[in-house]
Amino acid sequence: MTESPEEIENWAADAAAGSAPALRRLLTEISVSRLAHPALRRVLADPADVEDAAQETLIAVSRGIHTFRGRAAFTAWLQRVAVNAALELLRRKSRGGEPEPSPPGGELRRMSSIAATRVDIENAMRLLPEHYRTALRLREWDQRSYEEIAGQLDVPLHTVRNHVSRGRRLLALYLNAGKSTL
Repeated sequence: MTESPEEIENWAADAAAGSAPALRRLLTEISVSRLAHPALRRVLADPADVEDAAQETLIAVSRGIHTFRGRAAFTAWLQRVAVNAALELLRRKSRGGEPEPSPPGGELRRMSSIAATRVDIENAMRLLPEHYRTALRLREWDQRSYEEIAGQLDVPLHTVRNHVSRGRRLLALYLNAGKSTL
């Protein structure tokens, strides 16, 4: 199928305005052209998980298309919806929402969750203001003391403590509210 980006944008706008035929065409294009798959594969390693999340993405698009405002490209909105579907799948699994078969591939599923967690953190870190991100990286990744960070950044010790604390809070907000924040 693979329609032009303009056609997809038109369908998205029409679907957001309530057109059922436009929504059907849009969902078909997303499915056939696998438009959500690149975002899903960045979060999930297991192909079965990618396919499950792709289906969840289609459901989320059909339920939430009315929230698409057209301020950015539809594909950008779709990528966010897809990432949220992947993260929700991982959350369900981590809560024991669905049993995972151990052999074979059990190790791959665990690795997928670990990789996704790292990707989630890296994505959330990119959203932090630079001064929070720098202080938090030095503290958490480089295991530097507050004093070392203050010296390296040439800022007062209490500023470093504030930046790390606020960075942690923002990071937690971004990770916990991935659906609406990221």
